[in-house]
Amino acid sequence: MPRLELPPTKSSLRRIKEDLSFAYEGFDLLNQKREILVLEIIKRAAELKRLRTELDAGLAKLYGCYRSAAAAMGADVITMKSQSERPRYFLRVERAKLMGLSLPQLQLQAKKMIKCSGFAGTTVDYDLAKRQSLAVLPVLAGYGAATKSLMLLARELKKVQRRVNALEKIFIPHHEEAKKYITERLEEMEREEIFVKKLIRQKLSAF
Repeated sequence: MPRLELPPTKSSLRRIKEDLSFAYEGFDLLNQKREILVLEIIKRAAELKRLRTELDAGLAKLYGCYRSAAAAMGADVITMKSQSERPRYFLRVERAKLMGLSLPQLQLQAKKMIKCSGFAGTTVDYDLAKRQSLAVLPVLAGYGAATKSLMLLARELKKVQRRVNALEKIFIPHHEEAKKYITERLEEMEREEIFVKKLIRQKLSAF
């Protein structure tokens, strides 16, 4: 392990001790942040799984209604009818703060469609498909926001883990080794100084 290039002086030793104290404090804080992020990711992963199940069920029901409507009306008629209607939505975007992150929260509310054509040529399955599509949209918005939040949390956890590894495996070991080396070197220099002073006193007392 390479040693830090610092002179073996008391000022260097004091500087290393200050850096180590700061590093250990930062290491503890990063560990706490890592634990909080892991717990939050586990919680949000479970919520994402629930939303995915709900979304898959909603889409399967929507596809069933659409397939029945297409069989009765024809896909071209459904396309023209759907294009003649104007969907309206109310979308609310909020941000939740967590450990310095800004996590998105979406609330989507579908309003009643504005119809530009009559009921002629439509079936009950077509109306059910429209109603189901409006029911699926809020779930889709929640699933998208949950996915984005989980990605941000996972990215932050990766960054925190890199910093923890850098402190634990590089910064702290290098500074601990430098601290030990400088401490031992200062003790050795102090013993040499005592020995030299003692030798000088002996020679002076001989005269």
